[in-house]
Amino acid sequence: MGISKLSFQDVLANGMATLVVMRAEDLKQTIIDTVNEAKRNMERDIALNNSDVLLTSSQVLERLSISRTTLWHWVKKRYIIPVEIGGKQRYKLSDVNAILKGEDEVFKEA
Repeated sequence: MGISKLSFQDVLANGMATLVVMRAEDLKQTIIDTVNEAKRNMERDIALNNSDVLLTSSQVLERLSISRTTLWHWVKKRYIIPVEIGGKQRYKLSDVNAILKGEDEVFKEA
């Protein structure tokens, strides 16, 4: 029986008991790649399932003409609540538009 080289995805798809021999560096990189791919897929799925457009803090600062400090204070006061995706904060376009329209119900209960 010869040794064959398969990708990690091939091994997983095989479904049979498989002995895998690899260097620690390769195992580490395989784990990192797999986790990053899962993370990208989850972020994509969240974005697709969320009907609201999400903005970066820079986009919010520009749209509202406010400073980063003001945005920080607003987040602390729950005037606008960021959405955490992949360890990054994003803001709902609908919340930003509500602030622009001066709608009082934008304030969130703590």
